[in-house]
Amino acid sequence: MLPELYKLATELNGMAVFEWDIINNRLNYDSQMTRLLQNELPTENVKKHLLQARLIHPENRIEFQNHVKRMLEMKTQRSAPFQDYELEFRIYTRDRYFIWVKMKYRAEIVDGVAIKILGFIKNVDSAHIKEAKLKEVIERDAMTGLYSKTHAPYLVNQILSDKDKMNALLVLDLDNFKSVNDKLGHLIGDAVIMDMAMNLKTTFRKTDILGHIGGDEFMVLMKDIKTPDIVLKKCSQLRDILRKVYQHEGEEVSVSASIGIALAPEHGANYNILFERADAALAESKRQGKDTETIYSEGLENAEQRAADNAELPTQNFRKMLSNPLEYIFQMVFNSKDTSLAVQLLLQIFAKYFKVHRAYVFWHMDGPHWPKILFDYVRGDFKKAEIAHDPPLRLQIRKRYRNTKNGRFSECADTSKLPERAKHDFERRNIHSYLECAVMDGEDFIGCVGFDDCKKARTWTKEEHEILFSFSEIMRRFLFGQIYFEMKKHNGRWSL
Repeated sequence: MLPELYKLATELNGMAVFEWDIINNRLNYDSQMTRLLQNELPTENVKKHLLQARLIHPENRIEFQNHVKRMLEMKTQRSAPFQDYELEFRIYTRDRYFIWVKMKYRAEIVDGVAIKILGFIKNVDSAHIKEAKLKEVIERDAMTGLYSKTHAPYLVNQILSDKDKMNALLVLDLDNFKSVNDKLGHLIGDAVIMDMAMNLKTTFRKTDILGHIGGDEFMVLMKDIKTPDIVLKKCSQLRDILRKVYQHEGEEVSVSASIGIALAPEHGANYNILFERADAALAESKRQGKDTETIYSEGLENAEQRAADNAELPTQNFRKMLSNPLEYIFQMVFNSKDTSLAVQLLLQIFAKYFKVHRAYVFWHMDGPHWPKILFDYVRGDFKKAEIAHDPPLRLQIRKRYRNTKNGRFSECADTSKLPERAKHDFERRNIHSYLECAVMDGEDFIGCVGFDDCKKARTWTKEEHEILFSFSEIMRRFLFGQIYFEMKKHNGRWSL
């Protein structure tokens, strides 16, 4: 009865049992092994076959051979008669493909020497396939197949840990890409993005890191370069490939690429610093007339900030907005073909006009406690809102909300005068003053819009209060309602 139960248990668990008699150099295994591998294993001269490991996948072969050698060369002073081991590897099957298996085995030891190995092998291929698919989702951008904007920095920082080698971080985007979407449609725009990704793959080495940051923006880390001239030559080659004219239904758009370059370790030792400086160099390429590349040099961030501060604002239209902000913002959002772009442009205009360093929109998915950044605009060398506004800071801001005749606001003219705990939370994020307006749905807090001044204390004006309140009203009436609708359409799951 016991042998039958034993056989049933191994079959139900998909396990194949084996015994390796090291002294007599013989291998015994059950019928389940043959079904699992679709192969007959050699039973004689086992040491030779196992050390050759011809059935083991090349990437796992050395580790497998090391396990076998450890058994054959074992000389231990341990008094325990058994030692247990575990190993996962890929093994060849008769169906002409490799499967992942887990092997657990016990070494029987006499006088410090292994004389017999008993164990089982189990098919774990499906678990590895699921893990590989999940890893692919996390690490790769769905549209382009390049590394995602969250995984690429991780890979870059690993490479940058070697300070003895020169690396180059490139930030690229397409010139006139907005015209592609506006004139040719978003489907053509998506095709242009995928075409750019393919061109990056064919231009750079397999060892380089290629990432899709979002929209038409990409990053490349060129590893272990000898001179900056190699980078410039590669950029010129890439721009020649990307310089194209796209046509669709009588419309025509010319596209090119602008590139910013930062070198490690000269310009920075980690991804965040390098990206900021490559991005400043990209802005310089745009100012030079596009379709060019620029290597970062000291002062480019300041030049970018001066250009942003001095950029012409639509003065007449902005005065109109200040006289009736709700109507102006409403018209701008509703008359735009791209609502998200309109909101982002408004944040940029607000930030420039009111000279704040960060303008943002948060959506609170579960009351005040689960904020999700929808939009933000940052001027200068400061962190994005999703990083700066972490849970401790959000809690401090929420504590200071008050109802006013113009809406529900949280504000502070000078964060250095706050109690010690709050002062510390704002200080370590370089926020010297802030103004935030809640987006309310009746009594429910569903989001917020806000400004941060990251350089100095300031008194927030009536105009700034009115703009934020009007902006919050548009968010409540249109954008947040659209998000809620999408959530319901997807059976209650958040769609953003």
